[in-house]
Order: sequence, then structure tokens, then C-alpha cells
Amino acid sequence: MAPIGVPVAGMPFVHDPSTVVRWKGRYWVFSTGRGAPFYSSPDGATWTREGSVWEQIPEDVHAAVPKNNGVDVWAPDVIRMNGEFYLYYAVSSWGSFQSVVALATNPTLDPKDPDYKWTDRGVVVSSTGTDDLNAIDPGVMKGPDGRLWICYGSYHGSIRVTELDPKTGLAKEPGKLGAAIATARESEASDLIYRDGYYYLFVNHNSCCKGKNSEYNIRVGRAKDVLGPYVDKHGRTMAEGGGSLFLAAHDYRIGPGHFGRVVDYDSGDENDVEAGSEIYGAERFSVHYEADTTRGNRSVLDMRPLLWSTDGWPVAGDNVAEGTYQIVSRMSENTLEEIKPPANVATALNAGATAQGVSPGSAAAAAAARVEETNPAGDAGPGVGVARLTRYLTLDNQKWTIAPTGNGFYKIVNAQTGDALGENSDAAIAVDAAIPVTLKPYSGEKGQMWHLDQFPDGGWRIRNRMGASLRMGEGGGAALGNFMRDDVHLWAITTP
Repeated sequence: MAPIGVPVAGMPFVHDPSTVVRWKGRYWVFSTGRGAPFYSSPDGATWTREGSVWEQIPEDVHAAVPKNNGVDVWAPDVIRMNGEFYLYYAVSSWGSFQSVVALATNPTLDPKDPDYKWTDRGVVVSSTGTDDLNAIDPGVMKGPDGRLWICYGSYHGSIRVTELDPKTGLAKEPGKLGAAIATARESEASDLIYRDGYYYLFVNHNSCCKGKNSEYNIRVGRAKDVLGPYVDKHGRTMAEGGGSLFLAAHDYRIGPGHFGRVVDYDSGDENDVEAGSEIYGAERFSVHYEADTTRGNRSVLDMRPLLWSTDGWPVAGDNVAEGTYQIVSRMSENTLEEIKPPANVATALNAGATAQGVSPGSAAAAAAARVEETNPAGDAGPGVGVARLTRYLTLDNQKWTIAPTGNGFYKIVNAQTGDALGENSDAAIAVDAAIPVTLKPYSGEKGQMWHLDQFPDGGWRIRNRMGASLRMGEGGGAALGNFMRDDVHLWAITTP
């Protein structure tokens, strides 16, 4: 576990993460551990352990689970309502089904804020050990009608869903088990989200907690009613053990579990069920892996793009790994390339000539003209780099090496020339502007550092640190400007 207050590059070592929320410019996540440890990050790439919610579990909560050691907390989840954060957390002991989910609230997540204080709100749901239920692994969701729900349960009895009071965060009908929506013989670590008329139930199948031998995988079903029945793509109900595969072990990442949709409270109102989803930007989800074989087989957090199929099923996207790619316009289906026209190409273009596919009046011509303005003698050598779009011919100048630069940014470098894609650092973004793309050796300036955000339909937004987004330009060129969510501004990033 990382020391408190020390930033660490890379995703944190956590197990059973909560929903990841963005608030006041930082990401926040809670996890299983002593007192419910939690972490924050400015960019989703460098994380700081902020501390724990409790030094000791509140007495009223511990009294309901006397076998617990008084400090261990399992599988928390968090939601913001009524101007406060509501943290739901499980208290149990290994091998016991006498368990509770309890609630704590806080107006802020920042321990440095003078208003920071966790308040115990008591037990929300419980199991006695004789129920058809083990009351752990809470997942909390606000529906489109403002009603609040909690799903919970784990490998003993059923996964249940119970309505909560959105004012208090506590159960509307204390002691009631709630509706069974999945069999726990096949499921645990449940979570609910709502999208376009459907409730989606995510659960984990198979075993956890065995390191690289863990068999966790995430399954999903959907229903028109929050109480079910939830069915998979083949029509099998999750109460019968159904569930379509959402994510399984792959490459070095073993045992994905504890799905959560990343919620951005900086972008959407806390009362909006769609806050942080695709209507505000690229949608993402979080999971942990039971083992990351590149990081000592430890359990690690991850955040990835959440995509959706045309028939309304969630699809697990993946972040761009370091490598060489094509960058293809969604509008024209042409590939981004760099060309090197002769020096003084702008002069020739202004005379009406065409040079190596650069048309007069095009964005590519404008880029060449911008360079010539600063170098009218043409002493830059045999030509300057120009970005344009054309059909893919497997040429090296049509391939781009994408590599992380830290803090969630990437550099994009042409495989043939070594020039980095960028924006002139003194360029100003205006409405409907078409800022020329610059191509020169990578220097780490802001205009050469890029966010890569994948939208639910699979398209990528390529947005640099200064705020401009790559777009299809006029006359076959490429340009930069304000992002609009259309195919002019979206790209496919694919293997050559």
C-alpha cells in the first residue's frame, strides 16, 4: 500500500474498488482494506493515497458483526447526493455470512478541506448468516426517476436489490431482503447502471482472491424494470445463472472484477442519472484485476473506455497501448499521413500548381504557407512536414507511434520522419477555427501532448493539452479546432 500523501505513478494497488468519481478536478476511489483506504488523482495516471475513512469501525456497526476485527472494511461504493458523498461499505469476516452494509457521509472528499468529516449513519442492510443472502459488495444507483437502489450479495444465496430513501440513504423498508435479481452461486460484486431505457446488472462470476490463478470475469444482463428479470443476450435470466460475458482475463491482466461506471460530478449535476456519461463526453468504466503479472501479480485498479453496441449492449474498450497505429478519419475513412513538399511550396500553390497531392487553398497548403511565412527563404531543407488525409497504402509515413508521456498524455510521432504531431504554441482557438497542424521533433511542449478519449460508438477524440482537437480539414488536409461530436472530429486508431 502506498504511503499516505505520496503521489505514485501508475494505477494504485487496490482490491474491490468503489465507483471512481471525478470531483473538483480529481478522481477519487475507495477500496477494501483497513478502515476503507482511498486515493485521488489529478489525471487518472498518478495516484496519491489520501488515508482511510475510519481508524475503527463505528461501534454500532461493529456490534452487528462481532466477528469482524473492528478495522477491516470490504468493497465500498460511493455516490454524491444532497450536497454530500454517501459511502456504502461492507463489514463481515472471512467465511461468515453474518454481514452488514453500513453508510457514512461527508460533504467533501478532500482531507485538507476544513469541512472534511465522516459521519456514521449506521447499518443499511444486513444478513444474519441464516438468510438466503450475504450482505456485502454494495453497488448503489440512482434511477431516472430519482429513486435510489442498492444491489448486494456474494456467493451465498442471491444477489438482491433494495430501495433506499434518497434523503437519508438508508433502507426504505429496514430488514426486508429485497428482490432476488441474480443467483449468488454464480455471482458477486454486483453493480447497476441505467442507460436508454434499460437497467444493466453487472456481476462477477467464478473465484477471486487467488492472485494469478483467480478466475473472476464480469457478466452482464439487462431489464426494463430495476427489479428484473435481468436477461443476457441469449434470453437466459441471471437468476438462473445467466449473464453475457463483458470482460475476462487477457494478456497480463488476470481476473477483472468490481465493475463501476466512472462518474464525473464536475461535468454533470449530482441529481442527473447520466452525470459523467456519454452526453458529457467519453464514457469510461473502472475495474480491478486480481493480478497484474507486470506488477508483481498484485491487484490493480484500471479505468477503460465503456463502449456500446448498436443493439444496446455494453462493450469493454481498452486504452491505447504504446505502439504503432493508423489514424483514420471517421468522416472520409482516409488515413492521416505526413508528406514533405518541396520548399516554398506555398508560392507554387498560390500560383495554382499542385505539389505532391497538396491542393491550392487546402488546409495542407495553409500549413505549408504558415511555415513559409516564418521561413520565406526556404532554408528549412528539402521541405516541411504537412499533415493530410489520403487512402492507406501501408507506407511508413502513414503510420504513427503513440507513446505515453506521463500524467495521462501521449505523444504521436510519425514512423517515417520522427516528427511529432502538434499545435503551434501561440495558436489561439476560435469558434470554427481551423488551426494548422505542426510537425516537428518532439520537445514536450503542450501542443504536442495529447489526450486520447474513446466515445461510446468507438470513435476517438484526439485533443491536445492546449485544448484543440484534431479534425478533418478542407481539401484533404488535417487541422485543429474546437471539438464537436461528429465524424469530422472523430478518428479510428487501428493497427496498420
